[in-house]
Amino acid sequence: MPRFALLLVVLGLVAILSTVVLVLGDATLPGRVPLMTAAILAGFGGASLVIGLWLLEPSSRRQPFSG
Repeated sequence: MPRFALLLVVLGLVAILSTVVLVLGDATLPGRVPLMTAAILAGFGGASLVIGLWLLEPSSRRQPFSG
């Protein structure tokens, strides 16, 4: 079972969810969370989600571009 890939997917979902919670919380109390922190967290969440899903994909589809 590809535990590392599933860990990346779960970590990405948690990071994106926490970004949403931080941004929604910041709407009620402006200036509490720097936007750069939210942007970095969202970028990390998206990247780990994409990499985790890519690792879960069957290896026969991971061939380089063949025009």
